[in-house]
Amino acid sequence: MIRLENVSKKYGDQLAVDSVSLSVNSGEKHVLIGTSGSGKTTLLKMINKIIPKSSGDIFVNDINTDQWQDYLLRRKLGYVIQQIGLFPHYTIRQNISLVPGILKWPDSRVKERTFELISMVGLPERMLDMYPDSLSGGQQQRVGIARALAADPEILLMDEPFGALDPITRAGMQQEFIQLPGIENKTVVLVTHDMMEAALLGDKITVLNKGKVCQSSSLAGLLFRPDSEFVSEFLENQREQLEWLAIPVRMVADQLPLAETDGDYPVVSSSLRLSQLPANGRFLVNESGHKYLATRDECLSLYYQNREEIRTKMSADV
Repeated sequence: MIRLENVSKKYGDQLAVDSVSLSVNSGEKHVLIGTSGSGKTTLLKMINKIIPKSSGDIFVNDINTDQWQDYLLRRKLGYVIQQIGLFPHYTIRQNISLVPGILKWPDSRVKERTFELISMVGLPERMLDMYPDSLSGGQQQRVGIARALAADPEILLMDEPFGALDPITRAGMQQEFIQLPGIENKTVVLVTHDMMEAALLGDKITVLNKGKVCQSSSLAGLLFRPDSEFVSEFLENQREQLEWLAIPVRMVADQLPLAETDGDYPVVSSSLRLSQLPANGRFLVNESGHKYLATRDECLSLYYQNREEIRTKMSADV
């Protein structure tokens, strides 16, 4: 879907991006993360041809972006930025319908798509005739996502899309984004400086430092088989919470008591991550034909008691 081969960006004598190669598969949620100045936003903008690369090749749908006219490529890509970028003199309706209008969709189809999207991002239809400055930051961000999705692009590029929001709104928007209809099948490249956000949203995470790729893998790969000391240290401050997001309950299931009966307890898969377990009440963990009775607190307690052993097992499984 997207492939970068030895891509570099140079400003004078300074290498902002240094020979980066990576690939993003169709339907993958790929997160770029790193320290400030690591080149993550520059990479995103080079994919979109907002800024030119200095060397290397970028492919979208197996076509070198050098062969794309800039405006045609950008129409194929939804683009969401932290500053939201809504046109202040356009209504919400006009902002959302901008790209379908440029593509000369029939008016009836544009109208239908606009209503569909405003509902999809959880905003009332009455807001369509309002202007951006009448909306809160979180509401504006929802409109920004709706506008990026308007022409139903296969690929969505997102540059710190939730970075300007307060922590509570941000957490809600992250969860809402994951659950948006149609997002599951879209290819997403997302830039963030927040490791927890990367862990929550990313199927694959690329860690950058000083313009170079340090490691590109799943969250479990970064945690349990880091390629460098930099990667390990980058995750260390949030390691406990990140492990909850990466470790499946099957790692502790065999230490739970076997259920004598199914009763009326909900059943969860053993592949469910510790962070996803029901917060309240008891449940059954279905693992290898057996059902184990547990609570979230019991599972977390077993994780703490057997942490080193679990890390070793996870390292072998990655």
